[in-house]
Amino acid sequence: MKKVLYSIIVLGMIAFMSSCNTNSKADSWSAEQEKEWKSNCKELLMDNGEDKATAEDYCDCMFKKTAEAYTPEEAAKLTTKQEQEIWDKCDYSW
Repeated sequence: MKKVLYSIIVLGMIAFMSSCNTNSKADSWSAEQEKEWKSNCKELLMDNGEDKATAEDYCDCMFKKTAEAYTPEEAAKLTTKQEQEIWDKCDYSW
């Protein structure tokens, strides 16, 4: 009986965890698109004076937030305001 109860609990937890991120669009990004996005982001930040480690941190965060909310096609059309909103979520100045 304990094994059955344990199995039900484990299956319930797996179902719950897999449903938590159903609104994410991260699966629509290929590894190549992610790599290119992050590369462009890092280049932009480093060209504007950020060191490599900081640029990588920001770009990792920015990509995660962008990929969760937008497909690659949608991300290519983001307004400056939308980009700033994502940037604000990744502000590590605290």
